[in-house]
Amino acid sequence: MLEATQEEDLELKKIADFRKGYQYFISGFQTLIAGFLQFVSSGAISEANKRDLLPYRKAIDQELEKAQKKLKEISVNLDEKHMYVLVKKEYSRYFTRNVGEANRDDFVQFHITFEMLRFFYIESREGWEYIRKAVSMGKFNDSEFQNSVLLTFRIYPTIERLNQLEIFLKRMGYILRIDNQNFLTEFKPTKPTFNENTVYRLSSIFEENLYAKSEKRQAEEDGLSYFGIEGFDDRGIKQEKQDEPVSVKITKPSVAKKEIVVNYIQAYGKYSWNSDLHYYFRYELDKYNQEKEFFKSTINMDLHLGADEQLLRSEMIRSLTSAEKKSKSAVDIEIEYLSFLNAFFGFCENIVLMSMAIPSQFKWVFFFHLGPSHFYMIAKKFLTEVGTGFLHVKSSDGKKVTRVIPSEVVKKHVIDYWNEMVLPNVGEEKNNLALLKKITEMIEDKYKEISAHTIQRYDELDQSIKDSKPRVQIFREYMNEWMGAANIIVFKRFVKNKSY
Repeated sequence: MLEATQEEDLELKKIADFRKGYQYFISGFQTLIAGFLQFVSSGAISEANKRDLLPYRKAIDQELEKAQKKLKEISVNLDEKHMYVLVKKEYSRYFTRNVGEANRDDFVQFHITFEMLRFFYIESREGWEYIRKAVSMGKFNDSEFQNSVLLTFRIYPTIERLNQLEIFLKRMGYILRIDNQNFLTEFKPTKPTFNENTVYRLSSIFEENLYAKSEKRQAEEDGLSYFGIEGFDDRGIKQEKQDEPVSVKITKPSVAKKEIVVNYIQAYGKYSWNSDLHYYFRYELDKYNQEKEFFKSTINMDLHLGADEQLLRSEMIRSLTSAEKKSKSAVDIEIEYLSFLNAFFGFCENIVLMSMAIPSQFKWVFFFHLGPSHFYMIAKKFLTEVGTGFLHVKSSDGKKVTRVIPSEVVKKHVIDYWNEMVLPNVGEEKNNLALLKKITEMIEDKYKEISAHTIQRYDELDQSIKDSKPRVQIFREYMNEWMGAANIIVFKRFVKNKSY
């Protein structure tokens, strides 16, 4: 029995959404695009951010509208009634004789679906890569709007969907024995080869050891004739000569040879209201690898727990002397830092639960719905406000020491924390909408309570302060102090940005 490689396991994990059907993946993609389109068209963007976004609006609008139109077209064609008509219409382009064999119908349907998804991928990939590069390198006055609102929550998830589709198409292409290795970059119609022993269904794409089994099967069938696709010309039109099968050289796709790193989490539930962007999170792999190098040059770490001065529970500032540095490898220092993050995340959990008055029995379902991205925001806010989690990194020439929080390392650890702590502790209750509404009501009550307290704090200010600047500006300056920075993040998630 063949064992699935680690690379293939990761492939299957990345395309897991397709297990629920083509339409499930398409629907999720449509929701993502519709949300992005609604955002850029709404009045939720400040005038300053609108000005910064203006140079990229045309490209973004074009890609969003094109994707929305194409996905709708694909969704319609994938409908059983429409697909039946397409298969009957296109059948004669694949086989000269209609022998009424179900597997041949499946083959035609499989290839039609492949071509629809392939054309969409090719049309979309270049445009979204351009948008990602342009926005990430663009000049924005509001870095949070650039990095979080645009890149992390909208552009990266779109590109990640295309990455998943790329892997899916490569596996489909392998089953279809597509001989053109550039089929993901060229619009030229592909030439599949029919094999009567192959099952052309969605389930085949998720077969473990797909590449190894296909090669083994091909070796066993050496010398046997296949019902090949009757000749196509370069335009995909059937030629007059129809007797000889197409000779196809099977080459293993390059995706199976390189290591795939899963740099995101889709902590989704069963429904649309618990499968939106609040449940998605990712980190930048290139930046993460750069930050891991910091541990080789770290001479000091600030590792104490606390949410503010009043709640500071312990002090554990680690100064690495020359002798200690020599005895500790970069791996040892990284392990110590990640252990600190584990403790710090637990502390963040306790502070948030206490502030929101969430009963202990709702802990894990609450954090599931809070989502990894908002949890990261809370952790990062606590780290910066308290001045902890910093690495003191010495420059290569030894003349300068920089104090940094390795954000991508923290993001990756949030994903690990979610996989190891949150998801294993939340069960079917994550799909209970009534429970989510109950938790939301608790948080709305807390929001009203803290808002009243905030207004009271404003009323208690000296009149001279009130007269010195507009009311809105005063609230903006004091909001984190009066309302609590972490509380604001929770309120934005459950009160302002409900999923239902």
